[in-house]
Amino acid sequence: MNIKIAYFAAAFLAASLGAADTTVAAHDVVSEPGNGSRVGDSTGENSAMRRLATALSSGRAAMGLFHGSRVENNNYKNTLNPPIAGMECAIDRIASYISCYSSPIDTEDEALTLFTRLVDELQAALPSERWIGIVRQVAPASIRSYTYKDQNSSAHIDIDIIARMGLGGQNAYMVTTYGWPH
Repeated sequence: MNIKIAYFAAAFLAASLGAADTTVAAHDVVSEPGNGSRVGDSTGENSAMRRLATALSSGRAAMGLFHGSRVENNNYKNTLNPPIAGMECAIDRIASYISCYSSPIDTEDEALTLFTRLVDELQAALPSERWIGIVRQVAPASIRSYTYKDQNSSAHIDIDIIARMGLGGQNAYMVTTYGWPH
C-alpha cells in the first residue's frame, strides 16, 4: 500500500510540475494513422489500448479524451472511457493517472490468466519502437509484476497480481493496472 501511495505522490508531483506543459493537442491522440486493430481483433480493444498508450506518452492534456462519467463517491476520479475488459478502471482528474482493478479472483491460476491476457494485449497494441516491456522486481504484496515503459517519455503502464486475504480467510487475488502519463 505504501508503494501505491508513493506512486500517487510522485505522479501528483510530476503532474503539478508538468502542468505548464499543455501544448499537446487532443487531436494528436485521435489522429494516429490506422485503427491499430490486429488481424482477428474485431473489438477494437487493441486500438483503444494503443490510443491510451499514446495519450499517456503525450501527457495530461491528452488524457482528457478518456474521462468518462464521475466515479460514484469519489469527486477526484472519472471512469475510463473506453473501459478495459475484465477491469474496473478510473482516471484521476488531478494527476491523470489510470488505476484499474479486477474483482477478487479465487485462484492464482485465474489471476495469472487475466494478468497474461493484459500483458499480451499491451504487447500487441503498443508500438515496439517506443514501448518496451520488462518484468519488474515483485513488490511486497505482489506475486507478479510487469511494466511497459515509453522510451521517449516517462509514461509507463504497470500490471501486478496482488495476493489478498478473502472473506472466509482463504487467499484471494486481484490484478491491478496503473498507467502514468509523462
